[in-house]
Amino acid sequence: MTYGFIAREYVSLGEAPHKNVVKTVLSQARLAEPIKILQQQDGWYEIEQSDTYRGWVSSTDVVLTTKEYWEGYQNSSLVLITSPFVYIYPTTDCCPQGKDATTLVTGATLGTMLKLVSEDSSVYEVALPDGRIGYVPVENGYIIEAFNKIARGTADSIIALAKQFLGLPYYWGGTTPYGYDCSGFMQTVYKMNGIDLLRDAHQQYEQGEAVGSRDDLAKGDMVFWSTYRAGASHVGIYLGNNEYIHAGSSRGVAINSFDPTQSNYSEELDKKYLGARRVL
Repeated sequence: MTYGFIAREYVSLGEAPHKNVVKTVLSQARLAEPIKILQQQDGWYEIEQSDTYRGWVSSTDVVLTTKEYWEGYQNSSLVLITSPFVYIYPTTDCCPQGKDATTLVTGATLGTMLKLVSEDSSVYEVALPDGRIGYVPVENGYIIEAFNKIARGTADSIIALAKQFLGLPYYWGGTTPYGYDCSGFMQTVYKMNGIDLLRDAHQQYEQGEAVGSRDDLAKGDMVFWSTYRAGASHVGIYLGNNEYIHAGSSRGVAINSFDPTQSNYSEELDKKYLGARRVL
């Protein structure tokens, strides 16, 4: 087995080793995400993410490492990025001067976890997988004890984070604030609240406990629909008062209602409702 880390702000995973990977996006991986390399072909790696999701990325987007460092990295103190987009600066003089390649080390997105080197009252010093050092303003993240060791949130904190992305365009396979698909949106929002979900809607439908009926729904429940195929193929978050938030292919992240008397009622989704799961 070969081990590595994602070396760019984010990369898209394709279903096959091909230069036009964007046409066949399965999912995405963030900067410094620890991965396993399953095989190599023509300058491409088939990788496995921590949620066991697999896909192909260019070998230029990966930094290889030893198993010992890979494991140690995940068990070290990390900075969890909590802002949608963050600039990583080459010095402690972090200022909003724009995303200029001459003044930035790289960028990072919500949910990225970077190895902590040191901290002071204003910045975190972080180490990137390729050995570069950068600095992140403290208001853009907080320290966690190990990879994915994130404090468990509440229904209210899940909903508050989800609402920050209202209006964000839909992107098939997306797991970053550049654009989400329905299950990528769910996975990111819940992960930031200490709850690990699998990648796809049909997988998430197997997690947690079943909710008996719509009358039993509680804030923070995952609600599912059978849309373009049999079984769970779309998912959102129940907000209470018959409303839910989801990343839909037509409007992006939006709030709709189960109540036909409301202006944001979706008859299509009402008819295709499948069920709900509770992970809180």
